Amino acid sequence: MAEVPKFLILMRHGPSVDPVDWKAAEKLRPLTPEGIILTDAVCKRMAISFRPTLILTSEYVRARETADRVMLAAQAVGATDGAGKPPQIQIVSELNQNRPWGDWRDVWHDIQNTIDPGEVVVVVGHGPSINEILCWHSGINFNVGLKKSGFAVLQNAHKLVAYVPPQIIT
Repeated sequence: MAEVPKFLILMRHGPSVDPVDWKAAEKLRPLTPEGIILTDAVCKRMAISFRPTLILTSEYVRARETADRVMLAAQAVGATDGAGKPPQIQIVSELNQNRPWGDWRDVWHDIQNTIDPGEVVVVVGHGPSINEILCWHSGINFNVGLKKSGFAVLQNAHKLVAYVPPQIIT
C-alpha cells in the first residue's frame, strides 16, 4: 500500500563550483567550501526540527554531497524511522539535472510503496525541477524559487507548512 510521508522536504542542492570555472563533466561539479558550510548549517537545523529518515537524491555530485550532509545531520540527532532504522540515502535518477519533472511524477507512486508510515523524506534536486516538483506536490501554481541549500516542507506530501531560504538559518 502506498504511504504518504509525514513530511516531504524538497531541498535544492547547496552552492556549487561555478560552471564557467568547472572543466570536467557537469555531473561531477561539487559544492564549494562555502557551500559546504552553508549546507551543513541548514541541514543541522532541518535535522533538529524534522529528523529525516529517508533521503532521495540526484546522482550528480553536488546533490549527493548535499544529501550526505542531510544524512550526517540526521544521524547526529539520532533520527530513526518508525521501525528504528537509521536514515538512508537512495539515488533517484529522475532527480538528475535537466530531467523533466514529469519523470518524478512517474516514479513517485513507486517511491511511496517503499515509505514506512511516519517517515520524513528529504528530496535533494536541482533548480528549476525541484521547484516544479514542489509546485506539483503542493498545488501552488507559481515557481516559489527555492535557493541553493533552501528547502520547503510539505506535510502529508502536499500541504506547504514551511519555506526555508538558507539565509534565514545563517
